[in-house]
Amino acid sequence: MQSSEARRQEDTNSGLKPRVVSALVMTPVAVAAVWFGSPYFEILVFLFSVGMMWEWTRMCVPGHVNSVSVVAAVSLAVSMLFMTTGEYLLIIPAVLVGAVTAALRPGKDRFLAAFGIIYISLAALAAHWLRSMHGDGLLLIMWLFFLVWATDTGAYAFGKAIGGPKLAPRFSPKKTWAGLIGGMLCAMLIGGLITYFSGNAIQVSIVLASGVLAIVAQIGDLGESALKRHFKVKDSSHLIPGHGGVLDRADGMLSVFPVAFVIVYFIGLSLR
Repeated sequence: MQSSEARRQEDTNSGLKPRVVSALVMTPVAVAAVWFGSPYFEILVFLFSVGMMWEWTRMCVPGHVNSVSVVAAVSLAVSMLFMTTGEYLLIIPAVLVGAVTAALRPGKDRFLAAFGIIYISLAALAAHWLRSMHGDGLLLIMWLFFLVWATDTGAYAFGKAIGGPKLAPRFSPKKTWAGLIGGMLCAMLIGGLITYFSGNAIQVSIVLASGVLAIVAQIGDLGESALKRHFKVKDSSHLIPGHGGVLDRADGMLSVFPVAFVIVYFIGLSLR
């Protein structure tokens, strides 16, 4: 008879192949879209955002997921078009159409659904502006991508090696304070390396901003964990074989993009 440990190992191995295949397919596509920019990057952001809005509304208003998702997708497409054409005053009203559609549906979580549509749409618009409307868009997006990846990797490695007090056991029992600090240190390292290789000097402001954005990424991760715990689901969906849902993979990016937009657009932070 097979032991429980052997069964766990078999489950891990069976899930590893689709996870690796998915990563091999998604990574080159994402990197190419980021590298070549418009319109490929906007298409990628739009498709990922639509997937995340579908997952979010599927949890919040399952009986109306299709109608709300379609309206939200059209609203996002229109708002991204308005940003491209410079009609900035029309962006927020376009986003609100999708959110109001969700809020008018029956159900106790309809306002949570509306919040999700606004949250995801603002992240998509921030990413669009950072890559396509900023003169240093490619470097900015690469900084943010590597920063979030470094945060996740550092948090896992430090948390696993050091352990210690839990960060937010109610929402994510595996996350620790050591992991948060490790993620911040790795993100700050990325900030230093990016500025050194792009401008031959390490900018302290970017290093510090990277540490702050690492905290923001962890907050986004915890927020998505809290959402799934609220609805008692393990994954936001099964859209990505071996990885779960799009929200499961992009929760840190969702929170980081709008904050990065604020510090770049309003504070004027520059990588070089």
